[in-house]
Amino acid sequence: MSVARSNRRGFTLRELTIAIAIGGSVMGVAVGLVHHAFDWSKTARHRRMDDQTFFNLSRQLRSDVHLARTATITSRETSNEAIDHALDLVIGNGNDVVYTVAENSVIRIETRNDVPIRRESYQFKHPRSISLDQAESANQIQLNIKSVTPFQESEVPLWRSLRISIGLRLRHQNGDIES
Repeated sequence: MSVARSNRRGFTLRELTIAIAIGGSVMGVAVGLVHHAFDWSKTARHRRMDDQTFFNLSRQLRSDVHLARTATITSRETSNEAIDHALDLVIGNGNDVVYTVAENSVIRIETRNDVPIRRESYQFKHPRSISLDQAESANQIQLNIKSVTPFQESEVPLWRSLRISIGLRLRHQNGDIES
């Protein structure tokens, strides 16, 4: 007596092996996509944090420079052969503010009579190249922040830029600038 093939129950070993192989492939792709989704989420979160850092820095810097009577940009060499730029501001209320540009961060220190009263650090998550320069006009400061890429031969793309006029709020309050 032979059993007819249509009456049997269950699967053959070959059918089970093919089903497991297909299921494993689908699971491998799904795990890879979930892993990439977490990486993309982390990158997006860091970009959002960098945007918030820049907007906080730009708001504070703009306010300080607009109130400044004088602004001086200095460069100093650090121990690790990097050049830090500093923006020294003399504010009208007797305070001095110094912005120091280091690698991937900007540090703001406010002093009164050479005693520090406030210190803030603006740290970027993604590698950034930050520079403070005197703009074409003698009474303007320019902050440029560029993205650092792993390709040394490519030009560094400008990420954000800000140009601020020194003493703008003081000139407006004194009536030198009409509204």
